[in-house]
Amino acid sequence: MNLIQSLRRQGQSVWLDGFERGWISQGELQHTIDDGVRGVLLTFEGLKLAIQGQEYDRDFSVLTRQAVNRTARSDYDYIVKRDLQLAADLLKQVHSQTQGREGYVQVDFPPHALLQAETAIAEAQKIWQEVGWQNLMLRIPATPIMLPVIEQLIGDRINVNATFVFSQRTYEQVFDVYLSGLERLIHQGESANDVVCFTSFSIGRLDAALHPLTSFGITQAEILYQHFQNFCQNARWKALRGRANPLRLVWDCTDIQPQDAWRYIQVLAFPGTAILLSKATLEMYQQVSLLPMSVIGSKRVEQMLTNFPLVAIPLDELVDRLVDEEMRRSLNAFDRLLDQIALKLDVQSP
Repeated sequence: MNLIQSLRRQGQSVWLDGFERGWISQGELQHTIDDGVRGVLLTFEGLKLAIQGQEYDRDFSVLTRQAVNRTARSDYDYIVKRDLQLAADLLKQVHSQTQGREGYVQVDFPPHALLQAETAIAEAQKIWQEVGWQNLMLRIPATPIMLPVIEQLIGDRINVNATFVFSQRTYEQVFDVYLSGLERLIHQGESANDVVCFTSFSIGRLDAALHPLTSFGITQAEILYQHFQNFCQNARWKALRGRANPLRLVWDCTDIQPQDAWRYIQVLAFPGTAILLSKATLEMYQQVSLLPMSVIGSKRVEQMLTNFPLVAIPLDELVDRLVDEEMRRSLNAFDRLLDQIALKLDVQSP
């Protein structure tokens, strides 16, 4: 039994961080899905590196012949739309077999669209309509400005992965807007079981902000998972149970070096959650079988709170700083991607 199989036996899904056209055209993405990966994420950095090579030269040639008034941003929209469609097509069987619980292809928002709610909603609706696949999921930061956007998109039946969730407070806020979006659908007499929402917790970022050896991120993840279980008893959720999908957790381990990832993987295999791993990490541990280690309960959480007194300290200031850093990282990565596309555009210009 390999890692993916043992995690699936635990009830956890494995998602792949990063793919590009070469992985699709050469069959590697299909092979990864056949191995048991249940979701993929298109990243700005991965796309930039692929564009530096020749994987997208045919797309640029097509755009050179057909497009008028080309810009780096318009080329980006064309390429990403095609990649999302191709990947979503490969994952559609997983999506169907799991009744919509799995099989999603994800993409981050262009960060410039995240400064105003109206702009973000328009951007989301544009991507959703142009890609045209129900197993598309849009990653949106759970910032105060974007929380109403998440509620709106859920009410519009657009799947969301709420990112930059570093604390219980933010998780509760996402839970609240998710329920509000679902309730809007129910009150309109519409079905709410064909839309999903996830929350992503970046464990490595939180650990790095404090100290890499504290395992504070794991502690917070354990506590968030207990809140996930407790929310199943929420009165608003009980009123929707059976008519909507639960708000699920994603453990984002992409910022953890592969050689350090095992201690996270083996304690976060919680049923009903997903874990996002880089290609390098997935390849390193692909043939490793997981021993069941993650059993959570109130006594364990109490023990963790004793061992890690930092948990009792308000995290608002730390979370705000982390969110600001993540926003800047995303903006810089997107700008570098557009710069790389502009280089291709200049080379191919008459």
